[in-house]
Parts: sequence; structure tokens; C-alpha cells
Amino acid sequence: MIVEMNKIDAPKAHELLISAISPLPVTLISTVSGEGVYNAAPFSAVAPVSWKPPLFFVSIGSKNGIKKDTARNIESTGDFVVNIMSEDFIKATVQSSANYPSDVNEIESVGLTSLPAKKVKSPLIKEAQINIECQLYKKIELGEGEDIRWVYFGEIILMHMKDEILTSGEIDPLKLGAVGYLGNRPLGKRLFCRTKDILKL
Repeated sequence: MIVEMNKIDAPKAHELLISAISPLPVTLISTVSGEGVYNAAPFSAVAPVSWKPPLFFVSIGSKNGIKKDTARNIESTGDFVVNIMSEDFIKATVQSSANYPSDVNEIESVGLTSLPAKKVKSPLIKEAQINIECQLYKKIELGEGEDIRWVYFGEIILMHMKDEILTSGEIDPLKLGAVGYLGNRPLGKRLFCRTKDILKL
């Protein structure tokens, strides 16, 4: 099977790519609005892209061509926090993607707990295994109309890691218990995987 990407629509391209490049990470991005309302939403189009400076990117699509709360907040306050959640909190993480009004604190609504960060305005998620404080470094706009996306590069200022996930001072993937995202098929169901089946080479 061969697919010419310029001949398929954005939803099909999205599903094809996230199914092919999988599993993708599951992160919970927390931000705060200019009015002080905390926001959290799950994102998988994320990755570290540079070590010096330490940079992390998150790609955020629009909702009918309009910026989502996370994008607006990043631009308003100039920062965000990447929270790595374990399997124990994946349901709350996914639930935060529901269509909440902008003046609703999603963190509180899904039963999670916010904590003040050390260096940025956006909150930490207490239940996360890892919190990564990022200051906005650069923004790129891609596409147009309903297909428009914004890619935000954040400079990593500070990382918080629970002591329980460390072995000899390093992150132990078996203890981290991160969850991977496999796409939305079949039957429109969101598919996830555990990451504790380790292959050593």
C-alpha cells in the first residue's frame, strides 16, 4: 500500500501518522490563563528536540480554526509544564481532554492536584511521575484554516522527578510506568499501551 499524503485530508493523515510512529508519549500539559485559571490537556505530538539548549516541543492543533486554551495560555504567560503520568492516572489524563469551558480548572475537575512550580507560572501536577518546567522559546505556525497548527518550543528550566522512579540516580522505565498512545483505531477507540515490557539489547 502506498499513500500520497497530499491526496488525503488532515484527519486521515493524522491517524495514519500517529499509528505509524507509535507508540507516542502521553503527556499532560499544564498551563495557566492570564486570568489565573489552571488548564491541563493531554498531548502526544511532543518530544525533546535539543539538549543544549534543552528544548521540548508540543504541537497543538486548532478547534475549528480557533486556538485551544493550552495554546492561548502558553502565548499569554510564556510558559508551560510537561507532566509525565503513570498508568494509575491515565484515565484522569484522558478525561482532561473533554470540552471544558475556558474558566474551568480541568486539573481539579478530573480529580488531580495542582502545585506551584519553582520557575514558571504554570502549575505542576502533583500526581505526575515527572514535571518539566518550560519557558516559551519559539513558536511556529503551520497550515491554514481548520488545519492550522502551532508548534511551541519550550526551554526546559527545571525537572522534578519522584524519588520512587529512580534507580542509582537514573530514571528507571519499569518504575516510571509511562503510557504510550497508539492511535484511535479500531472503531474510534483510543488505544494505549504499557511500557513495562522491556527489551534489552
